[in-house]
Amino acid sequence: MKRLAHASAGSIAVCTLLVGAQACWKVAPDSGTLPDGSADGTTEGGTPVEASPFESGGETGASDAGDAGDAGDAPEAETGPTMQPYASAAIAAGLGFGCTIDGKGLVLCWGDNTYGQAGSTPGSAAVAHPQVVVIDALAGGADAGDASAGLTATAIALGDHHACAVTSDQAVYCWGLNDAYQLGHASASDGDQICPGASPGQTLPCTGTPTVVAGVDSAVSIGAAGAWTCIVTASQSVQCWGASQIAGVDAGVGCGLGVQEQGGSCYSGFYGVTGLSGVTQLAVAYDHACAALVPAAADAGSAVQCWGSNNEGQVSPSACPGSDCTTPLTRTDLPGTSGLAAGNAFSCALDPTGIVRCFGDNTYGQLGHTPGSAGDVGSAGPEGGLGIYDLTATTVGGLGTASSLVAGGNESACALVAGGVDCWGDVAGATGAGTPVSVPGLPPMAALGAYAGTTACGLATDGTLWCWSLAAGGPAVQVQ
Repeated sequence: MKRLAHASAGSIAVCTLLVGAQACWKVAPDSGTLPDGSADGTTEGGTPVEASPFESGGETGASDAGDAGDAGDAPEAETGPTMQPYASAAIAAGLGFGCTIDGKGLVLCWGDNTYGQAGSTPGSAAVAHPQVVVIDALAGGADAGDASAGLTATAIALGDHHACAVTSDQAVYCWGLNDAYQLGHASASDGDQICPGASPGQTLPCTGTPTVVAGVDSAVSIGAAGAWTCIVTASQSVQCWGASQIAGVDAGVGCGLGVQEQGGSCYSGFYGVTGLSGVTQLAVAYDHACAALVPAAADAGSAVQCWGSNNEGQVSPSACPGSDCTTPLTRTDLPGTSGLAAGNAFSCALDPTGIVRCFGDNTYGQLGHTPGSAGDVGSAGPEGGLGIYDLTATTVGGLGTASSLVAGGNESACALVAGGVDCWGDVAGATGAGTPVSVPGLPPMAALGAYAGTTACGLATDGTLWCWSLAAGGPAVQVQ
């Protein structure tokens, strides 16, 4: 995964290369030149890249995470019952597409729209510029440019190829791919259409029209990863739908984690995660999730409970049957929690003093220390772990006082530190070392957004939106 930086008259394109595909987004003309240390021209392959806002190629769905958002109106951070600080609910990135919520509460998406995940009619052409996604409770053909035509949104989350938003009336609407019930309804129902899949002759259910997830309780916040979506309700419980892993439909992997499995099939509607109450915050990854709970006493720190796949200790030091912890288990090695993040087979928690602790897979240094050190073990751990991991939460070394954090799908995490952003794990400049590196080119930052793949985004204090390639370690660019 390499990043290309190409400067041309009046614009700059930043691209991420991955297997068989590349994704690019355009820098605003007034955002200046690339920061010192970046390349003028290509840095890989010797071929200039056309400056196009999130142009993708290669196999369907192969492009990596997009930037997110329109830098016009500054999105306001969601408060709800979630604890502060936390990853912004107004920015999110999926694989090859991104979405944001502007200051008026409108959802804007762009990028890969193969399955309608950018909010327009599904097709092979990417959505070149952020466009309004109308969330219409009556599904009437309203003008997408009219803010009064649809419901406003308070939070948004993106999986690999689908998006879901919490609206101002605390309902949840989803759109995009629905091959694993990630839209909260049975495939090929509720307005789904047929989209071509990646394989010749393959067809998949999808829709570019936001559809309501029927029956869920009043939603306050939301998280998603892969084909899995969960919400925190107004009663501080958790409800989920979809598959906890991408290939989760009858493929012998965990579906519907949080309740007893049903023959390996995923759930076509939502289910409540048993054993959770008093939830204030939620972090969702491809194969597991963690929740912060209301402190048991006024002077006690928030408890953290995790559930899902535990093959590398990303849920609990205790082994679970088949490595799937369907019942949430409490972490006892976190002194207090004011922020949560979950990535591929690892989890992180931010305590009230600004210290970040992580546990689980550390093959790429995503726990913030050199793999094989600080108590790491190899593949002979509980339930036959597959890599280098640590069952105990360990402090991320070399990181200043953090105020917010996120973790993503490429075995990396980022934290907001003194107005800047530090990232570690599978990040250029830190790969395998677990050493946090600063993202260059950022203005003072106010919030980080949840992400997938190798691109992360955040909000600056002046309301502008910035994204950067983790594969290249930056530089950050302002999204047009």
